Amino acid sequence: MKSKNTLYEAKEFKNLKELMKDAIEKYASHKAFIIKNKEKSKEKYTNISYEQFGLDIDSLGSSLIKRGLKNKRIAVISPNRYEWVVSYFAVVNGTGIVVPLDKGLPDNEIESLLQRSNADAVIFDEKYYNIMKQIQEQKSTAVSMFICMDKTEDFLCLKELIEEGKNLLEQGYEEFTKAEINEEKMQIILFTSGTTSASKAVMLSHKNIASNIYALSMAEKVYDTDVNLAFLPFHHTFGSTALFFFLSKRNYKCILRWNSPYSN
Repeated sequence: MKSKNTLYEAKEFKNLKELMKDAIEKYASHKAFIIKNKEKSKEKYTNISYEQFGLDIDSLGSSLIKRGLKNKRIAVISPNRYEWVVSYFAVVNGTGIVVPLDKGLPDNEIESLLQRSNADAVIFDEKYYNIMKQIQEQKSTAVSMFICMDKTEDFLCLKELIEEGKNLLEQGYEEFTKAEINEEKMQIILFTSGTTSASKAVMLSHKNIASNIYALSMAEKVYDTDVNLAFLPFHHTFGSTALFFFLSKRNYKCILRWNSPYSN
């Protein structure tokens, strides 16, 4: 729809699940992400299609629900990487409430925000291994499930959960894929930067984000040949909303991430 006060026609989506389903179906074979890797001083790039992206989301979401995290609060913390995006959508599009945490937080703040958000699970990059191990051993939060984006001996592995979910989907498991979204309900807990005091928890819904993307679509033209180099932190609403906007437009991404497990 295009009104006299907008520049471009745009399709309005009620929620993020609807938006991503539309993009994945339209652009299935096209690149959704280009991941930059570095192994033995050599750079290489791995392309991930929209179809693969959608399958990874559905697989992880299915695994999370099967493991008892339906309607639970799940924190996500990592530098910008493909696994962050998959985790975000796997939570918010049918599993529970996502709690994106600032990747630059000191250990005590990570622990504090996990406590304050009443997180039941946390998905994290291996750089947070030590603090997660400490929290797990001391049982200082309500977190009962720790999922690492990288392979470790002590935590569940994200990639293995995705494989687990693929098997569930092949067996006809539909708890995640058929989950209905209430676009007015709180599904995201975002903590402010806390520059003047303790960070504040902001409650966001699918509608909050989807309406921003709709407004962007009517004001900004994106071409198929454009490449989006993602460098704004995804935990911030501006960074993630921009990412989702570009994903909805079949615009290629480049996630700067060394030695991602998706390079194999």
